[in-house]
Amino acid sequence: MSRRRTRRPDGRSRRPPPAAKRGWLWPLLGLAALGLAAVGFLLLRSGDQPGGAGAVEAWAELGTADVHSLAFDPADAERLYFGHHGGLLESRDGGREWTATALSGIDAMNVEPAGEGSLQIAGHDVYGESNDGGGSWSPVPNDLPGLDLHAFAVDPNQPSHAWAFAVGFGLFESTDAGRHWEMRQPGNWPALATYRQSDTTILVAISDAGLQRSDDGARSWGRLGVPPGQPITLAAAMDGSVLYVATSSGVYRSADAGSTWTATAFEGVALALAVAPQDPEGLALVDDGTRFYRSSDGGSNFQGPP
Repeated sequence: MSRRRTRRPDGRSRRPPPAAKRGWLWPLLGLAALGLAAVGFLLLRSGDQPGGAGAVEAWAELGTADVHSLAFDPADAERLYFGHHGGLLESRDGGREWTATALSGIDAMNVEPAGEGSLQIAGHDVYGESNDGGGSWSPVPNDLPGLDLHAFAVDPNQPSHAWAFAVGFGLFESTDAGRHWEMRQPGNWPALATYRQSDTTILVAISDAGLQRSDDGARSWGRLGVPPGQPITLAAAMDGSVLYVATSSGVYRSADAGSTWTATAFEGVALALAVAPQDPEGLALVDDGTRFYRSSDGGSNFQGPP
């Protein structure tokens, strides 16, 4: 490749300076690169995800083929259940270690602990219950038109009161622990959560129309505010003081019953959320890499286990 020449005022060619004479540029360029690297390092130190507002560190990697559901025992914030297509895992130390329960080879798409060892699971062609903390299971006799149950929620004040979304049929309500069901709404309702407000049980959901809320057992609905991204799943504190929703853009928090949403430090894709019993700031989640995270400050930080 030939070098480009310029002309001096006397008409003779001026050659570009030799590379050796331009060597002073390289130290400056190197310092600039080091400065950029330092800035990038500091940004990443603020969280494992670029741009994160706080620390984001996993407690455990569950290693399952997929992610379906996550729930706290309502009487013990150190006991959690994680449902996947191959069964149910349990942690008794806050999420540090996980072990398989007696429920294996069954799709635990939804898990709902009701306290005193009572559990119900619902998923693809399965609806079962346990009265000994998951040690043994039996099918729930029911009159649902189908058992492809993609969403399931229980009234926190009355465990026999529940809602289920049966794919292809719609949203149903039961008041007798799942034995009999009445249809409330057609359409798709892929995520449900409940909380108590005064003497009323509130149902919040992801539906074809977006995020919605019902104060009358799913008979009528009103729309909630819209966070960034496509909603994936949601969870609520037992008293409704805080709602959380996972979207394709991260995890968001609302302290005004879903009217407005603010971003948490978690910017990844969470597929399962749960709020600790009696602690609206205690948030747990599992992401699309089966990593388990916990926050004790409402999602401002997801620090590793103490």
